Amino acid sequence: MTDWSQLPYDLFELIANQLFDVVDFLSFSAVCRYWRLVYLNKNWIPSHHFPWLMLGEYTEGDVSIIQFLSLTRFKVYNLPVPEANGCPCWGTCHGWVVTLSQGFPIRLVNPITRVCFNLPQHSTLRSRGWDCWAEFDWFAVIQNVRVLKFRDEFVTMLMYDQNRSLAFARHGDGAWTSVLSSIPVHILNVVSFKDKILALTRGGILMLIDIDGPDCPRAVRIASPPKNDGKGLQGIYLVESSENLLLVFRYFYWNVVNFEVYKFDFFEMKWMPLMDLGNNFLLMDTYSCTSVSACGYFKPNFIYFAKHNLVSLMLHRREPGVQNMIVYNIEDQSIASIQINSNPATGYTCPVWTTPALW
Repeated sequence: MTDWSQLPYDLFELIANQLFDVVDFLSFSAVCRYWRLVYLNKNWIPSHHFPWLMLGEYTEGDVSIIQFLSLTRFKVYNLPVPEANGCPCWGTCHGWVVTLSQGFPIRLVNPITRVCFNLPQHSTLRSRGWDCWAEFDWFAVIQNVRVLKFRDEFVTMLMYDQNRSLAFARHGDGAWTSVLSSIPVHILNVVSFKDKILALTRGGILMLIDIDGPDCPRAVRIASPPKNDGKGLQGIYLVESSENLLLVFRYFYWNVVNFEVYKFDFFEMKWMPLMDLGNNFLLMDTYSCTSVSACGYFKPNFIYFAKHNLVSLMLHRREPGVQNMIVYNIEDQSIASIQINSNPATGYTCPVWTTPALW
């Protein structure tokens, strides 16, 4: 019988670096005690993990279950995550889900390990033109949340209130720090790109967010948006893809979904149309967009958009336990859909992509 614990360490590392899904890492650690120790020590650098799609919530008795779709296995996993029950959630690329509830602070929750970190209280936020926060519905006030890896530390960026103000907090901060701007801007999206934090406004303006300068943190305009007529525009996304900065427009016009992709030319300081993502594809939800290297079932140069079910709920057309993901071919602009079968979710669901992690 083979003694799996006697394999050379280089071979352990080679095997581990071929894994993409969090379930594969669990299987790796279950081979034997030595493999588990190798996994726990983490002296190797794993390749990127594939995101999961966080679907709707349902109940089993008194327990609330969150459903997650694995891309590599195309299988739905049902996980008890009471920390996210009834909460608006935002996915991240770093193992966390950001949750918001009335009774608790904004939290970072690992849905696999259920480790939680509290972020600063809502009351430390400041808003243009709003003097009293006590009466506000925080579910409506906070519009988007992004967790960025910036200069070897995690920074949580918060977009909030009707003006889309921007604030941030590092791990351990006791309060949110506001980002100032010389002109009123409505921030929709924020990314970390080559040691910089960049933001996108509702009008498509590209901003540089300086949080480490000698003065107060501020947003500075660096580029105008590409020209488009804006008909049916429903979403604007900023995404890093293979060291390129991309801008993606999502349209819904005459009952047809369409997308436009641009790459930023840092020499010309302008956006250029892009029809080829190389070996990457884009995962998109209502709030964010992520670029992933193609593997297996998911093909390069496609956009996979997980949409919410609000329209079908309003029209009473929701089929219990079924959600559809829109698949857009960037090259020929064709559209298809993938059906996701899951347990019937309770009410409104807004799927988000999140990358799970075990540490």
